[in-house]
Amino acid sequence: MLRVRSHGRGGQGIKTASQIMGTAAFLSGYQSQDFPLYGAERRGAPIVAFTRVSQKTILERGPISLPDLLLIGDETLLEDPQAAPICGSDEQTVLFINSEKDPQILKGSFNLPSLPVTCGLTKLCLQYLNDGMVRSTALGAAGARLTGRISLEDLLESVEIELDVMGIAGQPLQSNLDLVREVFGALNPVTIKEREESALSPSKLMVLEQKEVQDAAPIITATRNMVQRKTGNWRIHRPEIDYEDCNNCMICYARCPEGVIEMDPEGKPVIDYDHCKGCMICAQECPKHSIKTLWEMDYELEPQ
Repeated sequence: MLRVRSHGRGGQGIKTASQIMGTAAFLSGYQSQDFPLYGAERRGAPIVAFTRVSQKTILERGPISLPDLLLIGDETLLEDPQAAPICGSDEQTVLFINSEKDPQILKGSFNLPSLPVTCGLTKLCLQYLNDGMVRSTALGAAGARLTGRISLEDLLESVEIELDVMGIAGQPLQSNLDLVREVFGALNPVTIKEREESALSPSKLMVLEQKEVQDAAPIITATRNMVQRKTGNWRIHRPEIDYEDCNNCMICYARCPEGVIEMDPEGKPVIDYDHCKGCMICAQECPKHSIKTLWEMDYELEPQ
């Protein structure tokens, strides 16, 4: 059995990427299973999805803790200890990262268990879809290609099926199909060694007790507890204020929906990057356009 785990953020189509791989595998004659796992999903919040592919009936259920193929659609997740996308992977895991950075530098900088396969999916999505976020079709195509078990024809049919459900047709559909062909051609299949069943610990049967609501419900009574959750790691874009051009009009302070812009003693706006989610409303509302929009992934890594 091939076990695939996909990591990304809300709004990037990670769930649909998993469905595209699952449907494509089924069309290629395999048994398949795919499903996402997330809580109260918000755009930018880390999510994960799982895909299983086998020539036999799949009896295994639940999240994949030890993946054979690990797909990371947003490289900023590598720095997020709560998302922990590398958790459970080992030297045998084939690792794919949506990145244009050198694989050797990524491996050393993030202590990866193996040398990753990389491809700049974000750039391709911008080229084909005029959208600077990685999309389901790009990541699904990357995963399908790396398995070496899914043909391009079955993958394209899978994309048509899944996008039809979403009401995507005409030129947008054709652009996604062109993107799939580009990604499929840009990558080569890799050798994925399936794990022995004995290497996987079987899930234990859990008996859930009936409890009172106050004991079972996630009731939080502590004040200001969200301050401890640094939601800035949901960010894909980063606002940066040009203080030489800013006239301290306070419009960004008033328009910020999360209240993460404060005024310092000199009357200048200061962004709390620990909690800024990168909605970029401040940049849109700034009358002087003194707030720049930067990619959160535009950083340089030093060789280790």
